[in-house]
Amino acid sequence: MIYYIIYTSVPSGEVSQKVVDEITETSIAWNTDHGITGMLLCMEDQFLQLLEGDENDVNEIFEKIRQDSRHQNVSVRIRGYSDDRVFSEWSMGSWMLSNKNLNELSALEDLKNHLADPVNTSLQSKKYFMMMENLLKTWIAHEPERAERLKGKS
Repeated sequence: MIYYIIYTSVPSGEVSQKVVDEITETSIAWNTDHGITGMLLCMEDQFLQLLEGDENDVNEIFEKIRQDSRHQNVSVRIRGYSDDRVFSEWSMGSWMLSNKNLNELSALEDLKNHLADPVNTSLQSKKYFMMMENLLKTWIAHEPERAERLKGKS
């Protein structure tokens, strides 16, 4: 079984592609050494991340994230176990989204609703997890070069 955490946080400062790239590059090195895979989504005012791997390693990196000065108001949305990884080929993928993306891409239409409401039922958790799988497919379709480049680093 693969352990996972999906969390949100509020960026401490302005989020740019440069900041996202720095977080991604740092994460790739640590995650690769610890068998962690995942995806970081960055909106203008929020981070959303799924981390998956060994429970101890996921919890260890999550605690580091909670202490990271770039994150405020870190909140676990769901945590649990899955038979398979969603992001098995990426030690860390990342995607910078604008509000325009959120309004235009059908795979992202539920993202704002999921972020607005806490997940507290099994059905909501399954929907959240399926949303992450859909986001992966959408990310690959919209940023194939970045997805392929990051895939090669895992």
